Amino acid sequence: MNHSPDLTSPAPADAYAGDVPRPAEPPQIGPNSQAAADSQAATAPRSWWARVWHNLGRDAGLVAPSLLISLIAFPVLVALFSVSIATVIVWVGVLLLPLTLTVARAFGNLSRARARAWGAPIAEAAPRPRGRGLRWWLAPLSDARAWLDLLFEAVFALPIRLFTFSISLAWFAGGLGGITFFVWGRFLPEDEGDTVDWVVAWVTNSPVTDLGFSAEATFQFVTGIVLLLTFPFILHAMALLEIVSIRAAGSTDGAAVSAQATRSERSAHPAQSSALSAIAGSQGWFWLIAAFVGVVLVAVAWPVTTVLYGVPTVFAMVLAFSLSAALLLAVRWPIPAIGLGLVAQLAGILLTADVSGAVRPFTVTSLLALVFLHLIIGLRHRWIHLVALWSGSALIGVLALVLPHAGELPGALSNVITTAAVAAGAGVIGVIGNLLIKGRRQLESERELSAAELAKRQELEERNRIAQELHDVVAHSMSVISVQATTAKYRLPGLDERSLGEFDSMAGSARQALTEMRGLLAILRGGRDADLAPQPTVDDIPALVDVTRGSGAVVDLDFPTDPMSLPPTTSLTAFRVVQESLSNALRHAAGAPVAVTVTAIGSRLEISVLNGEPDGGADAGGHSHLGGGFGIKGMRERVEALGGSLQVGPTQHRGFEVRASLPME
Repeated sequence: MNHSPDLTSPAPADAYAGDVPRPAEPPQIGPNSQAAADSQAATAPRSWWARVWHNLGRDAGLVAPSLLISLIAFPVLVALFSVSIATVIVWVGVLLLPLTLTVARAFGNLSRARARAWGAPIAEAAPRPRGRGLRWWLAPLSDARAWLDLLFEAVFALPIRLFTFSISLAWFAGGLGGITFFVWGRFLPEDEGDTVDWVVAWVTNSPVTDLGFSAEATFQFVTGIVLLLTFPFILHAMALLEIVSIRAAGSTDGAAVSAQATRSERSAHPAQSSALSAIAGSQGWFWLIAAFVGVVLVAVAWPVTTVLYGVPTVFAMVLAFSLSAALLLAVRWPIPAIGLGLVAQLAGILLTADVSGAVRPFTVTSLLALVFLHLIIGLRHRWIHLVALWSGSALIGVLALVLPHAGELPGALSNVITTAAVAAGAGVIGVIGNLLIKGRRQLESERELSAAELAKRQELEERNRIAQELHDVVAHSMSVISVQATTAKYRLPGLDERSLGEFDSMAGSARQALTEMRGLLAILRGGRDADLAPQPTVDDIPALVDVTRGSGAVVDLDFPTDPMSLPPTTSLTAFRVVQESLSNALRHAAGAPVAVTVTAIGSRLEISVLNGEPDGGADAGGHSHLGGGFGIKGMRERVEALGGSLQVGPTQHRGFEVRASLPME
C-alpha cells in the first residue's frame, strides 16, 4: 500500500521531498529497486586501503595542477594590477582595474570549484547585480569578493601551492629514487662517504667508514619504502593545507548576507560590504595575513638580528619565531599573544642593548612586529587588550632607557617615543576599523532581520492563500457530503435500516473531517484561536476500525482488553499509524482483508497492519492517483521522533504490511 500524508497533522516543510530508502525496511519492489541497491552499495563502508587509494587520487588531483594554475594566475594578476595602478592617473587604469578584478574572481571561482570537487563544503559566491553600460563595467570595483580573490591569488596562493607541490613531489621522488637506487646508484661518482656511512658514523659516534654499495642500496631501498608508504598521508596533509587556505580565503563573501534574502530584496539592497570589512569579519583571512607576515618577519628578522646586531644565530632564530608566533596567537588568543609579544620585545632589548651600531632599544624588526601586533589586537579584540599591550610595550621601552645602549640617551629616548607613537597609531587604526566593522555587521544584521520578516510575511500570505483554497474546495465538498448524508432519510423515503446506518456513518465521518479541517485551516492561517478539541488516542482505534468496516472492508482487530497507560504523543502516534495504514489499504488494496494488531510487549507498543492480496490480483503496494506517496515518510518521522522504529514493505503473499514499535514510557 502506498501511503499518503495525513492532512490533519502538521508535517515539516521537507516532508514532501520523497521517501528515502532505509536499510531497515524490507526490499523495495519496482523500478527504483536497482537504484536503491546502487545507492546502498555506494554508501557502504569501504576498506582502509580503499579509502587510502581513493584519497590518494583525490588529493593528487587537487595538489598536482595547483602550482601550474598559480604560475599562470600570479604573473597575469600582478601585471594587470600593476598596469592598472600605474595608469590610473590617466584614467586608463580605472577601466583596466575592473578587468583585473574580474580575472581575479575567475581564478578564485576556479579554486573554490576545485575545492568543492575535492569534497570541501564551500558555497558558491553569489553573483552581484552589475547594471548596464559603464556601471556594468565598473561593478567589480565594489565587489568585495573580487578584491579578496585578487589578494589571495596574487599574494598567498603561490607560496602555499609552491610549498605543497614541492613537498609532495620531493617526497614521492625520494621514495621512487630510493627503491630504484640499486639501478642508477652505481653510476654516481665516488665521494668521501655515502649516506649510510654518515648515518652510522653519527649514530655510533665513530669515524666515517665505507660500508660498500650493498649497504647504501639497502639503506636507500628501506628509506624509499618508508617514504612511499607515508606518501599518501603527506599528500593528504598538503591537500588539507590547500583546502584550509581556500576555505579561509573564501569564508567571507560580500553577498553572503543578502543570499538569504528574497530575490526582490537582493535586487533592491545588494550587499555593500567592503573588502576591509570582509577581511576583518573573517577569522580565516586573519590567519592567512598573520601567517604571511610571520613568515616574512622570520625571513627578515633572523638574518638582520644576527648580522646587523651581532646576536647569536640560535638566539636570533628564537627571537624571530617568538615575534611571529605572537602574531598568530593574536588572531584568536589575545592574552597569550600579548604576553609572548612583550617577552620577545624585552628579550630583544636585552640581547641588543650593549651592541654598538644602530639606535636602541627597539630594533627595526621588533618595531614592525609590535606595529602588526597592535593592529591585529585592535581589529580583533576589545580595546582593553590593546591598552594593556601598548602600556606594557611603553613600560618596557621606558625601563630600557636605564640599560646600556649604543647611542646617546636622546637617541634611545627618540626610539622609545617613536615606537610608542607608531604602535599607538596602529592600535587606533585597528580600533576605528573594529568599530566600523561592528557598525557594518549591525547594519547587515538589520538587513537580515528585515529580509527574514519579509520572507515570513510572504509565507503567511501563501499559507492564507492555501487555507482559502482548502476552504473553498475541500471544506465545501465535505459540507455538501455531510448535508446530503444527513438529509438522505428525509429526501429518500423508504430506506431500510442498513442504508440509513450507512448514511449516518458517512455523515459522522464528514463531520469529523470538517472539524479536523477547521483546525488545520486555523493552523495554516497562523491564528491562535484554533480549536482545542482533544486529540485521538490509542483507545479510539476500535472506533476507527468500526468506521472502516462501515465502508465494506473486512477488518480484523486484535486489541488489548486491559487499559494501556501511554504518553499522549505515543498514543496519538499509534492512532495515526493505524489510521494512515487503513486509509491506504482501502485506497490501494480494495477488497483485500486487513488485520490490525495492537500488542503491549514489555515496555514497547507493537502495531501491525497487514492487508492481503487485493481484488483482481493488483499489487498491494501499487501507486494510486488518489495519494501523494508521502505517507510512509510522515509515519516514519512520527515514529522515529519518539525513538521508535517503522518497517514497511510487501509480503510473500502479494500483500503489504506496516509494523511499528513505539516506546510506552
